[in-house]
Amino acid sequence: VSAAGSVTANSFYGDGSNLEGVASSGIGLSTRATISKLVSGVGIGLTINSAFTDGRKSWMLQKVGISSAAWVVLYTDQAAMTADSSRPYTTDPTPGSGVIAEVRSTTAGVSTFIMSPGVMGWNNDSTPSDNIWFKVTNNETSSSNITVSLTIVQLEA
Repeated sequence: VSAAGSVTANSFYGDGSNLEGVASSGIGLSTRATISKLVSGVGIGLTINSAFTDGRKSWMLQKVGISSAAWVVLYTDQAAMTADSSRPYTTDPTPGSGVIAEVRSTTAGVSTFIMSPGVMGWNNDSTPSDNIWFKVTNNETSSSNITVSLTIVQLEA
């Protein structure tokens, strides 16, 4: 390597073609996916904690879909979800509390919320995993099975 910036070697891959998840153009590939989780038997006004186990370590959130009237909150980790358990929907989360995003509907039936701009999320467990932690509160007038769907773009494998 010279001070002028030239490199001499027997072989090298400067275009990134040997990196995993990189196109031949050298531009990183991201994958958009819609993942869904069914939370069964959520009573009127009750909250259930859960996790998508097929998420990503870090991701960009584009849309949230819910099959029934509900309040859905996404978290960085299980500890943040537990710490947020008593916060009412009328109170904003504390900055840095681990709340990534939340959506709420009181209208029966399917609702889709477009995140504009997209929201960056990640797993903050001590060993990062593909879990996306969330809670769902039933806002229907009867017990419901609630499906939560996330449209995400993978940022980290």
